[in-house]
Amino acid sequence: MATSFITASAILPRWWHSGGDPIKTSLLLLFALVPAWVCAQPVAPDTYLARLQQGVDSGLYRELAVGWIDGTQTGPDQQQTWYFGGAQKPDAQSTFEIGAISEIFTGLLLAQAAIDGKVRMDTTLRDLLPKDFPFADPAVGAINVRQLATRRSGLPSAPPNLFPTDADDTYAGFDQSALLTFLANLKLAPNLATGYSVLDAGLLGDMLGRAYGQRFAVVLVSRILDPLGMSNTGVGDGAGLLQGHGHGQPVSHWHFGALAGAAGLRSTLPDLLRFVQENLTPQQSPLRAALLLSRQPLADSPQSVGLGWNTVQVTDGDQQWPLVWRASRTAGFSAFLGFRTDQQQALVLLGNTDADLSATGIAWLEGRVPPPLPPPPPPPESGDFTAYSGLYRLSGGRAFTVRAGSGAMSAQFPGRFPVALRKVGHDVFAAPGDAFVLSFQRTGTVVTSVLLGHAGANELAQRLSERAPQLARGSLAPPADTLREVVGDYQLDAETLLRVTQKQNALIIQATGSETLTLTAFAPDRFADADGACEVHFLRNETRAVTGMKLVLAGAEREAHRVVWATPILR
Repeated sequence: MATSFITASAILPRWWHSGGDPIKTSLLLLFALVPAWVCAQPVAPDTYLARLQQGVDSGLYRELAVGWIDGTQTGPDQQQTWYFGGAQKPDAQSTFEIGAISEIFTGLLLAQAAIDGKVRMDTTLRDLLPKDFPFADPAVGAINVRQLATRRSGLPSAPPNLFPTDADDTYAGFDQSALLTFLANLKLAPNLATGYSVLDAGLLGDMLGRAYGQRFAVVLVSRILDPLGMSNTGVGDGAGLLQGHGHGQPVSHWHFGALAGAAGLRSTLPDLLRFVQENLTPQQSPLRAALLLSRQPLADSPQSVGLGWNTVQVTDGDQQWPLVWRASRTAGFSAFLGFRTDQQQALVLLGNTDADLSATGIAWLEGRVPPPLPPPPPPPESGDFTAYSGLYRLSGGRAFTVRAGSGAMSAQFPGRFPVALRKVGHDVFAAPGDAFVLSFQRTGTVVTSVLLGHAGANELAQRLSERAPQLARGSLAPPADTLREVVGDYQLDAETLLRVTQKQNALIIQATGSETLTLTAFAPDRFADADGACEVHFLRNETRAVTGMKLVLAGAEREAHRVVWATPILR
């Protein structure tokens, strides 16, 4: 990881990122690896093209679209495009997910809205929603568009009422009703670490639509995309949308519902080349003022944050010039946009795998030799993973459980719900978004320990058993009234809700942004799943009304209280 991107880690509850924000960390890593910014003799484009072809040949990339603008050249060499692929190559009509690069266009819409007098940078959510909107926390209503644009809102990493029906497309069903419910009921946690959140730019896009009295997607087209001549850019899945690939396998496309302004756009190489050309020569653009405003740094940091852009001042001899860029990775696509005005150069890289393109992109813009490519993903493996099952103990006595079977595997830490793992190498498995990685160690053929990689550190855990701990429980047919009484939402912590629903004689429990677990009764008001990952004891008051639940998750107890998140009705 070498840049700002959208991955599955952005949809997990923040407790999976307690060691630091993965987006911010990767930004710092990128620039730490490039200490020398003084430009030597520029490297010819053929060098970068050869490196990209190497990636295609190795299987790291599948299809690539590359566009280069060089104002130091004249004639046909001033703007060039290349398309790479094996059995199939993309073309000018091929459409790619551009993920977090969507924020550039949302930021540009904010700049245009300010010019149009629709908003100011201090315009708050309270200003943009009806006067009687029922904020449970006044601090939520006081968040302004500048804070959203610069990722300083203090919002959680995911809306607590995010309950996906498809774990591979988490935000697809998060509509405007869910967004309004989130805003009306959220209470900001004190001292919540600020960092990347899909909510920031997604909410900004929705609010800008409201400022114009229309939906975000409609306003984006009329105020930004149409004036720039970008007719093949938008939030819909068109016929030209390529199949994405993650870790060597076809993956689902991502959709973002009401939060499309964060990462929901798709685009083509010609459209994005047109866009970066507008940024190189804004004086000729119908959106001149907005383009200039959107690139101005609004937050002080080593990588200054503009309205969707990242900007860093780079020294070249006695001069400084801004390197303006943004990159993204989704489940199955990677993209890079960047430009430098001193040389009138701009670059677009688009790929339909999750393999990073930003390191090559920044090296190209700097005129440096491209960095080595990472190895391609290993071939897919299926089979029996039971060799990894068991209880593992970390230093200090902390323990976690690995459950594995035929083609499926999960890890569970005390007090947390189990997380599905995918195989990424020999004896190596990763959580969604690479939130953590488990590298199993063997003595002979037997797994005896595992290295837990998380937040840039590795910790050794010894295997204590060859099976995951599980209590033998009986079964009970609960009264129908009991099942109806416990259905509802429960607040586990400031950023996590639990939703309980009924399915025949069982219960379904789902935590924010997670997959579901099926619970069956083993005693009055007590339920557990078949693997023993989650045990629930519903709590009642003196009138027998359900007030909350106690959970046992991998041996640790937690408590959640019952809540009702009502959906506001806007007049």
